[in-house]
Amino acid sequence: MPNLQDFGIGLIGLGIGQQHLLGYQRKNLRVAAICDKNEARLHEVSDRFNIHKRYTRIVDLIADADVDIVDMAVHPWIRSPIVKAAAQAGKHIFCQKPFSMTMPQAVEMVNTCDKHNVQLMINQNSCFVPGFLAIEPNINTEHLGEIYHVSITCNGFHTTYPGKHLIPVMQVHHISLIHKWFGEFESVYCQAHGHDRSVEEGETISVALFKCRSGIKGLLSCNWSFLANSGHNLKHPHEEIRIQGTKGVIYGNSADMTVHLTEPEIHQIKPEIDGTWFPDAFGNAMVHFLECLQMGNKPLTDGRSNLHIIQTIFAMHQSALSDKIVMVDDISLDGNYDISPYPVHPPDDFSVLH
Repeated sequence: MPNLQDFGIGLIGLGIGQQHLLGYQRKNLRVAAICDKNEARLHEVSDRFNIHKRYTRIVDLIADADVDIVDMAVHPWIRSPIVKAAAQAGKHIFCQKPFSMTMPQAVEMVNTCDKHNVQLMINQNSCFVPGFLAIEPNINTEHLGEIYHVSITCNGFHTTYPGKHLIPVMQVHHISLIHKWFGEFESVYCQAHGHDRSVEEGETISVALFKCRSGIKGLLSCNWSFLANSGHNLKHPHEEIRIQGTKGVIYGNSADMTVHLTEPEIHQIKPEIDGTWFPDAFGNAMVHFLECLQMGNKPLTDGRSNLHIIQTIFAMHQSALSDKIVMVDDISLDGNYDISPYPVHPPDDFSVLH
């Protein structure tokens, strides 16, 4: 049995990165070092998780010989220099979602990792949520018949998040789940609103009809400007899931899923759910990455395949601006699509590393 502790993880960023650490702790993974520019937070978290190597400079963490995987829990607009430095150092890279908020940066980072022959996995942690993993054996025609409609709904009130654009920051979770379960997107029609600002400045609600190349159709609804009670089972991380077929339906949220089948007779399955989205999805995602590295396999959410997720994000945003259906293939990987709320640091801006 391979030993997952053979790989040393170097984590950069101790905001959402603390959820990474909790997930890794539960899976008994080896965190070799952590890095954060906030010294007080760095030492408090290091002491809490008993991590001895602690850095305030990213360049020092990358140079640490005990670090095999650079885990980036930092904002998208500062990632390019980190990816370039880590790839040049031969480190594999685990990157928080959204991978990028500009198309040129996303393509450049994927190409950099390919050039240096390092693995890149995007932490699309929704794909590793225990509740969602538990229903996957039933997402097929054998159990559900012809699957003809899927919906994912999430509400809340979070209008001041740093990424400003809801589609890449939050709805990307749902885009990635659909991609995992039903394959690539073909087209989207999206309506969006900014609540108290324009969509160009940042959408806070996005409702999208989609069609996959497989023929599956559905609805993704994410509202982070809902002023009232968010409702039962609709607030992240308890998105409401519906997968509907001619013989059955799957419904529920990440903590409580039900499979309702009509053949050979009406019955229900309550799958056992081993863990919660926070923090277990983060631990599950890293375990998957480590196992792929050991076996020489591509991760489920590798960087190259994640470019389709980026295309879908921009297709939704373009649809919201134009009020038209957008074909995902019309979003070119060579296009200069950019909804980053801040300027993206170029890959040679090594000031980010110090």
